[in-house]
Amino acid sequence: MTKIRDGDLYKIVNVYGRTFELYYGYYDEIERKSPYTEPIPIYPSFIDEPVYTADGYPFATEMQDICSHFLGKEGEDSCFACHHFKKGDELIGICKCEQRLKKNT
Repeated sequence: MTKIRDGDLYKIVNVYGRTFELYYGYYDEIERKSPYTEPIPIYPSFIDEPVYTADGYPFATEMQDICSHFLGKEGEDSCFACHHFKKGDELIGICKCEQRLKKNT
């Protein structure tokens, strides 16, 4: 069995017209230094670096923290539980909330 290394390609996914390369890595530096953790697939941070579909809808991950436009059960804390979230592939989807739609300028 091949050992997974930090920086190895996990998967290339096509979601709603965009291509994302997912690599193995660590979300926190403390994980990198621990002898008990191995690299995991790292997903884009669409909060820090927004990406939009061709028609202006923002991408989101299923585990992304909810925003002020969350529409779902009280107490939920991720986009996956929001009615605006439309699942794509490999935990990546889009937010169909009209309030977050990027207007063409």
